[in-house]
Amino acid sequence: RSPWPIPDSFGRTQERVEMVHKVLAPIKPTGGAIGIATIVGLAGAAACTQFLTLNMPFGGALPHTVTNPEWAKATAELRKTSWEREGAPDRPVGLDPMKSPK
Repeated sequence: RSPWPIPDSFGRTQERVEMVHKVLAPIKPTGGAIGIATIVGLAGAAACTQFLTLNMPFGGALPHTVTNPEWAKATAELRKTSWEREGAPDRPVGLDPMKSPK
């Protein structure tokens, strides 16, 4: 063994790599541990999403299509007069998403 620390490809010394291997060696990735880690990760992501959506800490506002009750009425009227698409029956041809209702 060399008296000088030998850096690996990531710039870490061999001693650090060996220390990490000693710490992580007892941890075995069993199915239960992976499942629990997945559930905890998904719950954390859901909590972050809820916080960011409800509190809007970075600014922004709800679009007027959500806050304006007249928009929903006008869209319902357009759905009555539109015709069905062959490939997408849930999106009728009469609705133009780029044009706001008058």
